[in-house]
Amino acid sequence: MLVLKEFLLIPSLDVRSIRLLLTLILVSTAIALWMVNRGFTPVASAQGFPFVPYRNFEGPQVHPLALTPDGTRLLAVNTPNATLSVFQLVSGSPVLTAEVPVGLEPVSVAARNNREAWVVNWMSDSVSIVDLTTGNVARTFDVGDEPTDVLFAGTSKELAFVCISGGFNMPPTGGPTDTVGRGQVKIFDPSNLGAAPQILNLFAKQPRALARDASGARVFVSIFESGNQTTIVPESVVTVNGGLPPPNPPIDAGLPPAPRTSLIVKWNGSDWVDELNRPWTDFLSYTLSDIDVSLIDASTGTPFLAGDIHGVGTNNGNMVFDATTNQLAVTNLDSSNAVRFEPNLRGRFQSSRLTFISAQPGAAPAVISTVDLNSQVDLNGSGSDTERVQGLAMPVDITRAADGTMYVAAMSSGRVGVLDAAGSVQARITVGAGPTGLALDQSRSRLYVLNRIDQTISIVDTASKTQLSQVGVGFNPEPAPVRAGRKFLYSADLSRHGTVSCASCHLNGHRDGLAWDLGNPQGQVDHVQTVFGPIDLHPMKGPMMTQSLRGISANTPLHWRGDRATLTNFNPAFVSLLGGPRQLNAQEFDDFNTFIQSLTYPPNPNMTSGGRLDASLKLGFRFFNQELLDRHVLNCIDCHTIRNFAAGTNNLIIPKSALMEPQDFKVPQLRGLYQKVGMNKDGTTAGGEISGFGFGHDGIFDTLANFNEAANWRKEMTQLLLTLDSGTAPAVGMMTTASSDNKTSFAVTNRIFTLSSNALAGNCDLVVRGMYGGSSRGFLQLPNKMFQSDSRSEAPVSLQQLLNATATGAELTFMGVPPGEGPLFALDRDSNGILNDDEPRNSVSIAGQVVNASGGGVAGVTVTLSGKQSATAVTDALGQYAFNFVSTTGTHVVTPAGAGLNFTPQSRAFTNPIWNQSAIFVTSTTGNVSDISRFFVSQHYADFLNRAPDPAGWDFWTSEIENCGANQDCRNLRRNNVSAAFFLSIEFKETGYLVYRSYKASFGDLPGKPVPLTFSQLMTDTQRLSRNVIVNVGNWQDQIETNKQAFFPGWVQRPEFLARYPAGMAPADFVDALNANTGGSLTPAERDALVNQLTADNSTNGRAAAVRQVAENSEFSQREFNRAFVLMQYFGYLRRNPDDPPETNLNFDGYNFWLAKLNQFNGNFIQAEMVKAFITSSEYRNRFGP
Repeated sequence: MLVLKEFLLIPSLDVRSIRLLLTLILVSTAIALWMVNRGFTPVASAQGFPFVPYRNFEGPQVHPLALTPDGTRLLAVNTPNATLSVFQLVSGSPVLTAEVPVGLEPVSVAARNNREAWVVNWMSDSVSIVDLTTGNVARTFDVGDEPTDVLFAGTSKELAFVCISGGFNMPPTGGPTDTVGRGQVKIFDPSNLGAAPQILNLFAKQPRALARDASGARVFVSIFESGNQTTIVPESVVTVNGGLPPPNPPIDAGLPPAPRTSLIVKWNGSDWVDELNRPWTDFLSYTLSDIDVSLIDASTGTPFLAGDIHGVGTNNGNMVFDATTNQLAVTNLDSSNAVRFEPNLRGRFQSSRLTFISAQPGAAPAVISTVDLNSQVDLNGSGSDTERVQGLAMPVDITRAADGTMYVAAMSSGRVGVLDAAGSVQARITVGAGPTGLALDQSRSRLYVLNRIDQTISIVDTASKTQLSQVGVGFNPEPAPVRAGRKFLYSADLSRHGTVSCASCHLNGHRDGLAWDLGNPQGQVDHVQTVFGPIDLHPMKGPMMTQSLRGISANTPLHWRGDRATLTNFNPAFVSLLGGPRQLNAQEFDDFNTFIQSLTYPPNPNMTSGGRLDASLKLGFRFFNQELLDRHVLNCIDCHTIRNFAAGTNNLIIPKSALMEPQDFKVPQLRGLYQKVGMNKDGTTAGGEISGFGFGHDGIFDTLANFNEAANWRKEMTQLLLTLDSGTAPAVGMMTTASSDNKTSFAVTNRIFTLSSNALAGNCDLVVRGMYGGSSRGFLQLPNKMFQSDSRSEAPVSLQQLLNATATGAELTFMGVPPGEGPLFALDRDSNGILNDDEPRNSVSIAGQVVNASGGGVAGVTVTLSGKQSATAVTDALGQYAFNFVSTTGTHVVTPAGAGLNFTPQSRAFTNPIWNQSAIFVTSTTGNVSDISRFFVSQHYADFLNRAPDPAGWDFWTSEIENCGANQDCRNLRRNNVSAAFFLSIEFKETGYLVYRSYKASFGDLPGKPVPLTFSQLMTDTQRLSRNVIVNVGNWQDQIETNKQAFFPGWVQRPEFLARYPAGMAPADFVDALNANTGGSLTPAERDALVNQLTADNSTNGRAAAVRQVAENSEFSQREFNRAFVLMQYFGYLRRNPDDPPETNLNFDGYNFWLAKLNQFNGNFIQAEMVKAFITSSEYRNRFGP
């Protein structure tokens, strides 16, 4: 009978052997289930969050860097952080200004224009459209399984081409043939994203990168897993037709006879031949399509496939088009898997190349030449450091200068190759580790290089061909050992000639789709102990498919035969296969092992979002679990454990006698079977098969349907095996962006419901990220369906509250992340116990409005941000604009401009802003915009309440002034009253003034100063207490109470508070210290009651309640009123501390003067003329004009 290597069927044994085998299998299965979840790298967690395994999906970066058309911004995907980093290039050197949350594993970015960027999320199967002005994701849409690249092209209209590497993963009928293809390109109309995309199906596996000609009329698609015209001859055919070629080198005389094996053969243009040039075509009725690059004609409104290019490489990557010669240069790897035996492949089993394709208009494209990027290497030599430091291994990205110079990023070498127009290497530039992306800035003579292993960007001077400096890509959540271990997968410096690495075959930690014969006729027999007894494994093992490194550490022993007990047993391969000068030392291998442990399969795209089985899959599952095979003894699941995200193996090595095979084999895992489709041996596929290798240890089986002839369950079993979970739930990576336009749509609400349900079921964590309350925020769904924010000073909010907060520029993206990693993505990215929004700010928002003299919004005004950063915004229908992620250092100038319009003020400048800012402009010729009532009122909302005005309040306070008509005395008096009303308002009393009293009660006055807090302290904490609060709008009182309940527990956990009030402090001492700071505001009865209350509950919440009660004490509030009123004149009107410049003598003389005067008039600010003095002062008026 046939033996299924990825789905072992037990042949007939005697009953005693079967019973013994069954007992051992069942025991080992239980052990294997325990082993599945061991060995992961824990993520360092914040206080209150549990440790979780770090899951690394190692998404393949394709075009991770892009420049905006105007050259002012550099965009970089931060793959592990699931963000897009935006760098300003105003100074010529990249300055990180924004980290915009996108989907999981972003791998490519393209700037559609200066305002809009498209980010391809490989793991989330989506594209995020980023508004570069607001620094937020404006829209997300699904595109298909594992997209890799995006490109804008077309001549009749602009179209967006998205490369979908997953394509189809399930044969349409579950049958044996594969005529549809595995990859896709989807074409979207950016001006009408609601329309369904056009889909072009590619008869190829893993389309990877996109390029276009100069006009945009032609789009080229590279195929990553295209193969190299090799396939496999079955062992049974080889054995009866002359056998294997004699081994070279000869077999060691001390070895036993080698086992019978299959044989890898290569197509020579007319026949399948082996290394002796013997033809095997009579036994192989198929050919291979070998599509390396596909051509799309985009010259019409409906693009179409216009041709394919063959003979490029085994794995084809990024491309660049030369408009002067109409040639396409393609980076590629060429693998030598047709060569047998490890000694013959040592350090020389793959070439890194650049292939040139003639792409003349109107002519069929064809390969014209190929250049080896390492032609300086003597592959017959023993290797040297000189060769290694010149290596250009694994070319992944390429760009071209106007003069024809090409730059190639060699990921495995840490270098960028400088090539002339013919592909000859002219220079090598050392950059960071793992360069994957290039962006050429010719106007500045700069080349920017993204280094994936270092997570840095190198700035290269193209004139001197040297690296000038490096900047970090952004925050990196990966544990340190994972970062340290990655280089050992990719580095070619560990090989003989500096040309190959582990990643040459285990591409991105996965597989290459090829079989290799890495046997060694001069090797030694491996003696392996199994549950069935000792076995001997011959070193001439025959062809074996490259196995994925994803999840292998939890499924030892390793390899198809189980001949490696742990990953450590592979250390000798750094010398024996890579040909390097040494193995890894203990620390290096420990880091490498940690990195490998982190590698994780993405979700199986064939699964439903909730992992449910449809009717046909239930039939297959029933057979898998219940059908007894061979004398009705064993079920499939007895060996292939597939429940609870298991790998599909019990990790047993099955004796060859039981398998009736020439060799013993381990029960293999069943994850990722859907990625192995693409072979059909019946030879009926027009143009040849996609892949030369299929299923089984040597890839001999073309389809799962050919494993057994039981027609009654073949289709159902095939569908089940192609749908088995990968260990990662389909909800992980799933996402949607809610906006004011779509938040009630079925698509958005249903996606959120699906994510929420999966999170509650433990399949994922649901995080929400985006602009909220003017800041970039994160939220995590809790078991009660509420959402915890990234600040300990805030109470959880409901889903409806989140949706209600969405607006243009304030969209929120909901996303599933791996279980346990929600806090990392949403709350505390550095796991230091201080939540993200509680950390010191490094960016703020500057937002505002352009209005006319009557207060109406003016749309279509261009507002620019200049200074340390540059950006452009256009006002909406209400005249509103916003700049997010504005640095807290440097000077930023906001300037409006519109045809035929004059603005007051002409611009606003903000220096070192540490809180969100507001700037309102009026289309008026007045000398000072603060003289306009509507502006005057709106500015008070910004200065005292930290928010934009609500329409009702804005109208009310404006009319209070305007009702005076032309009576100037009345207007002046009303301006004073209106101004003071903001300090006296309930909203300020419950927010800003409460912050003042909290500082005073907790810490007293600042050392050597008569005030308890600084301007920045008040502004920062007031924004926390006032979030989503607008008095007389909605449930504002409930919102204030919610904010307080969250604020005070966070307050008493601040380091400065705990330093003053240690956790073990006696309740009486605690209360007395607070009371002393207030000047003894508590009555004896109030004091004793509070001590008793704290004695009963001396927890964080108990302490928070005590501080709040003291801060809200009415006597205390009355005592501090005048002091706070005067201080707010400086904070609100002048936006500074009383002793800051331009204050004379830089002391508190001015403050003390106004406090004495206000006290003299018993708090009557009109008689004291305090408010009048401040709002008519030159310092205040100079904020808004002459």
